[in-house]
Amino acid sequence: MQIGMLGPFEVRTDDGVLVDVPGARLRGLVVALALEPGHVVPKAALVDWIWGEQPPADAANALQRLVSRLRKVLPEGSVEGRPNGYRLAVEPDAVDAVRFERLVGRARDHDDPPRVLRDALALWRGTAMQDVGLQDSEAFDAAVTRLDGLRLTALEDRFDAEIDSGHGAALVTELTDAVAAHPLRERLVAALMRALIAAGRGNEALLVYQRTREALADALGVDPSPELSALHVALLRGEVGRREENRKTNLRAELTSFVGKDGDVAALRGIIAEHRLTTVIGPGGSGKTRLAAETARTLLGDLPDGAWLVELAAIGADGDVAQATLAALGLRDT
Repeated sequence: MQIGMLGPFEVRTDDGVLVDVPGARLRGLVVALALEPGHVVPKAALVDWIWGEQPPADAANALQRLVSRLRKVLPEGSVEGRPNGYRLAVEPDAVDAVRFERLVGRARDHDDPPRVLRDALALWRGTAMQDVGLQDSEAFDAAVTRLDGLRLTALEDRFDAEIDSGHGAALVTELTDAVAAHPLRERLVAALMRALIAAGRGNEALLVYQRTREALADALGVDPSPELSALHVALLRGEVGRREENRKTNLRAELTSFVGKDGDVAALRGIIAEHRLTTVIGPGGSGKTRLAAETARTLLGDLPDGAWLVELAAIGADGDVAQATLAALGLRDT
């Protein structure tokens, strides 16, 4: 027997025949048992699931009558009685919601997470538990909310895994739709920004961030999360979106313009052209590092191996200059 609740509710026999389960309470009973396949569900939990805060006066007998009706509908031996509750005799993978959660958990340790997550998400056929129709049941409503939340998280996991695998550009359309449906879901917004960056559309990623910042302020009165803000700043600085194999520099894109220093840059370029080693000296805070970086940026087209900034001051007096240089170049000391 197969039980589907990730979309329109359905029960099918092993040979694929659709089983008619009439009535919201009967369908609700199937769902409550199916979410715990092979395990005994206590009678009290079933009563709360089906009737909520308004159970019948003879709740135990009402539940027993409901189980008797269900046994006439499902294949023989499907519902087993125990002193303290009832058990649905099906394998976990026969219930799509349970199989979905098992696949999502498996993806964390799998060598191909995107594929496993795609398999998990493919089990969904619509909104969770459609056509069940159970009213006034907080337990049922909570289960629906939980499954929908797990679906959205799995979708985010899949997007992140795909982008990390280098397939971000292919996800722009899908992510655009997802963000339109969930505009305040910052993890989806971050994924869309990363996908746009991968597609060479950094300016559009900046617009996405701006729209999200305004939406969060209007709807919730809050600023973007530190994670989303950090991605925004990294994009402004040019720290994301570069193919590592094509990098010619680790110089950051500055957030302010370098005004009134064209003469200094030109003079320093001339000195560099004539000398292999050029040292810029001056008092602390006079702008030596910025001048050097801006000059190096203008020379990138003339330097086959690029221009690289090595932060020597950060390593201290006894630091290893060679290691700092290798780190700046993204190389290992072999």
